[in-house]
Amino acid sequence: MYMYMSDLSNERLKKKVDFDLLKPQNALKKSQVANDLVVVLKQKVADYPATHNLKSCNEFLLYTCKIVENLIKKSDGINKKELVKDVFKQLFNLQPAELLLIDSAIEFLWGNNLIVKIPLIKKSVSFLKKKFSYIL
Repeated sequence: MYMYMSDLSNERLKKKVDFDLLKPQNALKKSQVANDLVVVLKQKVADYPATHNLKSCNEFLLYTCKIVENLIKKSDGINKKELVKDVFKQLFNLQPAELLLIDSAIEFLWGNNLIVKIPLIKKSVSFLKKKFSYIL
């Protein structure tokens, strides 16, 4: 088995520095989260028929907003609405006029309390089901 130079370099650096203790912050963290979201949402987009126009679908926008709401903390310092708009722009190559529609749709969803965090009890139940699924 051949090791690439980057793998060797990575191994040497891991001996000197614990990368788990170094976390990306600010713009680097935002771009990392946005990239992760784009990857996940591209997989979700592929699940729907091509005839369904997701870039103008409020349900898909709400789904994305709920993911961001539960993913991003206030302490992260990331503007959630801007993140959703950036993700949609990357996914669907939106024009400025379409971004304004997305912006107003997010405002509508937020104003009507449709974007909410998952309650802690639901998270706990889900965690326990996953943890003890082998018993069932």
